[in-house]
Amino acid sequence: MINKCNSGLKLKIFILLFLMSFVSTVSAIDIGKQAPDFELYTIDRNKFVLSEHFRKKPVYLVFWATWCPVCRAEIPALIKIHQQFGEAITFLAINVGQDDSIKKVRKYQEDYQLPYKLAFDQGSIISRMYGVVGTPWQVIIDVNGKIRYRGSHTPENLEQHMETLTQLDKH
Repeated sequence: MINKCNSGLKLKIFILLFLMSFVSTVSAIDIGKQAPDFELYTIDRNKFVLSEHFRKKPVYLVFWATWCPVCRAEIPALIKIHQQFGEAITFLAINVGQDDSIKKVRKYQEDYQLPYKLAFDQGSIISRMYGVVGTPWQVIIDVNGKIRYRGSHTPENLEQHMETLTQLDKH
């Protein structure tokens, strides 16, 4: 009986350690690192290439899903950021593509009157590339292409960081 409990505990510890190593590998994109470039189409069929945007202005990525209640709760804060910084920041909300469809994304945009660009991550390729482990997941990239923020909540003090986000490296 003791051996069964120990072996069950060992298995649980092994699974936990395995999952922790997977998450740390997946979320290997750290603040200050170069953002991986990608290209995809927005739901209005316009091509979006990340590297074409961050040299002009910072990029704000939001990874989300239609079925995510926290994503829905973040909408007012995201709309406010888009209204406040829409001219200064390129804003793209990327649906993670898990248990969703482009049709659902279009309806969601209409239902919630989302003013920013939306894209669908077919196969969750970009979501994996960016180490998205839950939704919402937000990433802010400066004009040099470096990640300056990543997290599950909308940052409250974005205006305090605009100068840093828009300052080109001198070399």
